Amino acid sequence: MGADPDRQPRAHRFLEPLLPDAGRMVIGLALALLVQTVSPALITQVDAIELATGAVRACAARNERVSVFVTDAEGNLRAALSSDGALASSLVSATRKNAAVLAFKASTRDLQARAETDPAFAAQHGKDERYRFSPGGVPIYRQGKFVAVVAVGGGHAADEDCALDALRALHWASTHP
Repeated sequence: MGADPDRQPRAHRFLEPLLPDAGRMVIGLALALLVQTVSPALITQVDAIELATGAVRACAARNERVSVFVTDAEGNLRAALSSDGALASSLVSATRKNAAVLAFKASTRDLQARAETDPAFAAQHGKDERYRFSPGGVPIYRQGKFVAVVAVGGGHAADEDCALDALRALHWASTHP
């Protein structure tokens, strides 16, 4: 299975002979995910926290209460933060914007424009509950490589500006390849 047998849970070693091959494959995949680590090569914890706090501060300066999600390009959560008094819906908005950027490797502003001008795209993805196509989700690139996403929700028209303000603190970061 590729995983170190000493690190496998005891229940797995007991159940393996009882399961068909497909069942062993599913358990093997689940175990691989359990031992997968989050790599700082994409975005470090320090940078992710700086982005999240920077976006919350930028929105606070605009009297907006928001939630911020920062994930690496593989979708691993690196930082999440909400302003005091942020609405719970801002959490949903930020996570859906994040999912949209991860799926399409484009800002949610660009995705909103695409949904408004591309009927096929709008029909296929516009009502998909996993995504939110309003400004505030921004891809992050390092030397042309997609490495992370910062997504801000709850600040209405300020979401994208808050994300971009926070992004300026990372000297290596760009919003385009």
